[in-house]
Amino acid sequence: MHDFGMAALHHVLVFGLAIMLAMELALMRAPVIDVRRLVRLDAGYGITAVLVIVVGVTRVLWGAKGWAFYRDNPAFWTKMGLFAAIGLISILPTVAFMRWAKAARANPEFQPTAAQRAGVLRCLLLETGLLILLVVAAAAMARWPLV
Repeated sequence: MHDFGMAALHHVLVFGLAIMLAMELALMRAPVIDVRRLVRLDAGYGITAVLVIVVGVTRVLWGAKGWAFYRDNPAFWTKMGLFAAIGLISILPTVAFMRWAKAARANPEFQPTAAQRAGVLRCLLLETGLLILLVVAAAAMARWPLV
């Protein structure tokens, strides 16, 4: 039952990441950017990502399949690489949101430029694409070895 509970929690957290990423994309496409909301949402995204890692490590170390299953599974390492890439890319929007929040505190009328918005939007879209690939890698990982 422990393994099932950890798997279910891991999946719920990953769906949470996807939902928060979709919400960030929606907020970025609004005519007027709600910077404070973006900052809060991005903080939730970061916290959820950390929880995904904690639960994932717990599954790898103490789950039913054991470390040997993951160690020798190329789909697992693909998934880890994709998660790391998403994490690194997500730094750019986070830094932008923090800068925008500082600017909005100084000037309540502040709005990011079209170029700033476009740069962040590109990062969020790239994260989304990589997250889709991560889910595919997770499905392959669970069925390893593929027959």
